Amino acid sequence: MFCRNCGKELKGTPEICIGCGAKPLAGNSFCQECGAPTTAMAEVCVKCGVRLAKAEEKDISPKSRLVATLLCFFVGGLGVHRFYIGHIGPGIGILILSILGWGTVWIYGIGSIFLIAVWIWVLIDFILIIAGSMKDKEGKVITNWQA
Repeated sequence: MFCRNCGKELKGTPEICIGCGAKPLAGNSFCQECGAPTTAMAEVCVKCGVRLAKAEEKDISPKSRLVATLLCFFVGGLGVHRFYIGHIGPGIGILILSILGWGTVWIYGIGSIFLIAVWIWVLIDFILIIAGSMKDKEGKVITNWQA
């Protein structure tokens, strides 16, 4: 086996290449069977004919991170950002807590407990979205900033 990133011959099937520090199948510059140079567009090695291994692709959500961020910032207290990414249950939870909070805030400030909980929940969601760690309903990471 050869590293697809640096072309170094590897013994066995290691997790990390000791030549370049990358995952052995993460690159696209060399054939994993013979070590011959390849191009990024190649499907098979022209030297040995083996099908080239593709790098592991992370599941990326089609949802926009920018839209999720803006929804969380401006109307996060209503759970709209959760509805947008497909998390209907938590979206309803945020909405119910907000309604309970604003509906009971006049009773000796009891509603402020609900509103503080909503604020903390939305703040954590906002941080997760900005950091690129929020996942949609299918478990795909929302990383694309383009709308």
